[in-house]
Amino acid sequence: MPRPRLIISRDVDYDYFSAIEFGSVDDGQPADAWRVLGERFGFLSEADRCIGFRVEGFATFDPDLPQFESIWTSPRFDVPQLGLSNVTAGEICVAGLVVYADEPTLNRRYFDRAVAAGGRDERAEAAKLWRCCLEAGDLMGHYGLGYTLYELEDFRGAYRHLRAYTEVTPSNAWAWSWLGRACIALGEHDEARAALETAMHLEAEGGEETDAPELLECLS
Repeated sequence: MPRPRLIISRDVDYDYFSAIEFGSVDDGQPADAWRVLGERFGFLSEADRCIGFRVEGFATFDPDLPQFESIWTSPRFDVPQLGLSNVTAGEICVAGLVVYADEPTLNRRYFDRAVAAGGRDERAEAAKLWRCCLEAGDLMGHYGLGYTLYELEDFRGAYRHLRAYTEVTPSNAWAWSWLGRACIALGEHDEARAALETAMHLEAEGGEETDAPELLECLS
C-alpha cells in the first residue's frame, strides 16, 4: 500500500502542527478516528489506515519523551513539502521544529488573512484569499470559501464548497448547518432538511451548537 503523502499545516497563533494526507483534514473528525498519545499528540486514521497526525503546543513539544516512543517506529509517511520520504512522525516533528519553529505555513497565512478580511465590505477579497488557502493545499478553505460565497449570494458556489467540506469533515456540525443554508437558498428543501438534521444529531452527540434547529423550524 502506498505511503500517505502529507501536507504540513503550522499555526503559530494556536500553536499546533498537523501533517495530514492531501484530500483530508484534521477538523471535524469523529473521536474514534484518533489515537491519542499523552495530551498533545494524536494519530488520525481513516478506514483503518493512518493518514497523519496533529500536535498541540508544538513550540514546546519534545518528541523524545518516553510517552511518544511509538512515533519513531510506525507508521511511515512521505512529506514532499519537507523533502522527506519513508519517515516516521517523530522525524517529521524534528524537521518541522527546525523549519516551522515560529513561522506559519503558507496555507495558514492565507487562512488568517481570509479570516481578517471577513467583514461585509471585504468579502470579495476574503473569497480570493480562501481560494489561495485551498490552492496551498488546505481543504479547510472549502468551509471559509463556502460561507463567504453564501454571503456574496453565490449560492451554487457556496453549495459546491460546503458539500465538499462535509465530505471530508463528517462530524463538523457547523459545516452541515451552512450546507443546509445553501440548500435552502437553492430551493433544495429535502437536502436542506437532511443536512440540518445531521447538524442537530452531531450537536446531540456533543458537537458545537449551531443554528440548525432554527433553520429547520423556518423550513418546516
